Amino acid sequence: MTHSTGAIWHGRAPGRVNLIGEHVDYLGGVVLPAAVDRFTDVTGQPADKWSVRSDIGGGLDYVRCIGDELGASPQSINVTSDVPPGSGLSSSAALLVSVAAGLASNMDGKAAALACQRAEQKATGVHVGVMDQFASALGRRGHALLLDCATLDYRTVPFPHEIVIAVIDSGEHRSLAHTPYNQRRSEAEAGMPKRKRHVDSEIARVHAFVDALESGRFDRLGGLLNESHVSLRDDFEVSTPTVDGLVEKAWSQPGCLGARIMGAGFGGSIIALLERGKEDTFVSAMGRPVILCATADGAFATAA
Repeated sequence: MTHSTGAIWHGRAPGRVNLIGEHVDYLGGVVLPAAVDRFTDVTGQPADKWSVRSDIGGGLDYVRCIGDELGASPQSINVTSDVPPGSGLSSSAALLVSVAAGLASNMDGKAAALACQRAEQKATGVHVGVMDQFASALGRRGHALLLDCATLDYRTVPFPHEIVIAVIDSGEHRSLAHTPYNQRRSEAEAGMPKRKRHVDSEIARVHAFVDALESGRFDRLGGLLNESHVSLRDDFEVSTPTVDGLVEKAWSQPGCLGARIMGAGFGGSIIALLERGKEDTFVSAMGRPVILCATADGAFATAA
């Protein structure tokens, strides 16, 4: 149900990281994202036309499209966020899900995620997957979210407090339209052997990562992240020399369990898992902006 009175409403949703399971979502693979403790907050009320005031800029097409998906009348919306755009934390999903949470707080979380996916596709013209919206809507504090992108079945997987999630900005940013991203995707969909080898091995790594979390074998997590990076570098070929150097630097730091490129690739951010207590020395050593994260509840998370 959407708001139809003049009352001011509020919504909040987190950003997300993808722990492991890269470039498999659009092939119906399994992924393991987690909502993180960086949030987008929105307030709004009915108005004559859609408008957005935002401390991070933009967003009008996104909020208009999710409003259309929810059947909402035009709204005047104010956005504040500590999910930095371009950081790899999916600021767009956080914005969409926060508006959905404010306008339709009683909506089923899965339905909300799908509505936000459709809205992003309409707003951008890009056929985005559903992982980001699911994590932002249905993440759970203290857990990651194992999502089957073919069936949309999902379940939570405990994630240990002893491990800190670090997201490191490589400083290398390119529009996907100006990279071979679409080519990589079509090669994977066509079953090109190297691309298929990455997809098959990455799906196996997701399951191994979940097994390690559920059995308390946290020592295995870093190796799986490192293997994921090598596969993304060599078999899927979406890394860059700059990113490789940053990942290798992270690998060498005390207290870093493992690291890999994350997201679409060709620059962007890397993700590392750190032993709690080693964050300060890691940040100092990396020489790049680092966002330290913990898991968080999604906007539509329900009690266990």
